[in-house]
Amino acid sequence: MKHKILRMKNEQQAEAKETRVPKGQGVIFIKTRRSDDKIHVLVTEMLEVADATGVEMVDIIVDELAGGDIDRESVDRLSDWIENSGVGIIFVKSITDLSNDVDDLDKFIEKAMYFGMIIVDFTEKAIIAPYLPEGDEE
Repeated sequence: MKHKILRMKNEQQAEAKETRVPKGQGVIFIKTRRSDDKIHVLVTEMLEVADATGVEMVDIIVDELAGGDIDRESVDRLSDWIENSGVGIIFVKSITDLSNDVDDLDKFIEKAMYFGMIIVDFTEKAIIAPYLPEGDEE
């Protein structure tokens, strides 16, 4: 999935870097209805990665609802962290846990990128970042 925000002009990249530099704080978002023991194992794995990379986790959001609509309290809580805090990194079990709708997911990711967030997807072992690293321009 390509996101328009990742293809910003150099001036926009510089502005995005200045707007919100990740501060080493993160939030974990997990959508699952698994048992507490299985959730604990997944959270422990994410916390180990966070610790190894110097990320301080400030919240763990577990969404146990069955629906995949973006208009959920748990996603609103995550959005609040994005828009109103020093959090710079989101760990998700899977990026598609945020929404089943491609357009809604794209809009959420674009907002996260605007605020300078880094999203780490544990299922795909992928990182979504707001700008291309220096020297990686196309």
